[in-house]
Amino acid sequence: MKVYETILSILEEKGPLPIPAICQEVNHVLSSNREKPILPAQIISIVTRKKDLFRVNGGRISIHPDKYPFSLIASLESFGDISYQVRVNFVKNRFAALVWRNKENLQPFSDFQAIAPGDLEEFKRELYSMNIWEWKPTYRSEDGIIIEGKYWSVKLITKGKVYVSEGTKSFPENWDQFCNAVEKLTGTPFH
Repeated sequence: MKVYETILSILEEKGPLPIPAICQEVNHVLSSNREKPILPAQIISIVTRKKDLFRVNGGRISIHPDKYPFSLIASLESFGDISYQVRVNFVKNRFAALVWRNKENLQPFSDFQAIAPGDLEEFKRELYSMNIWEWKPTYRSEDGIIIEGKYWSVKLITKGKVYVSEGTKSFPENWDQFCNAVEKLTGTPFH
C-alpha cells in the first residue's frame, strides 16, 4: 500500500486529523514495512503533491469532498451480446453485480465461473489511483453511426460532486484497469 493510500484509509476511518496525528497513525500502520519512520515533512509533501485528493483546513487534513466516494454505478452493454452492471455503495460497504444476455443469445450460463468477491477497500484505493473524476464526459469513436460494439457508462457519486462518463467503442486510457478492478471486486466478468 502506498503512503497516500494509507493516509486516505486513516482519514476515512478517523476523520480530519492534524499532521502529527496522521504521521503517528501512518507509522503505526506501516511500521513493519519500513526501516525509518515517516516524518511530518513527508506527510506535508504527500498532501501537497496529491492536493486533488486532500483538503487542508485549520491545520487539519481531510479527504477532499469531491473525491470521497459514496457510490458508483458502472454499465457495459454489448449490442446483441452479454451486458454487465455493477452497483457499489461505499457507505453501506456493499455491492451488486448483474450479468444479462439478450434473448437471441442462447449460450448457457454453465460456462460462467464466478470467483470469490474481492475487497471493497482495495477497490476504493484503485479508484483513487485511476482518477475517474478526470475522465471526459463522453468518449465517441469517429466512425459515425455505430450499430455494433460496446456502450459503457460510469456514474461516481462523491460527497461533493457527481461524475458521469460514457462512451461507445471508445474508452478512457485506463479503462482496462477499471474493468480489472471491477472483476476483482465482484468475482464476475466485466469486459
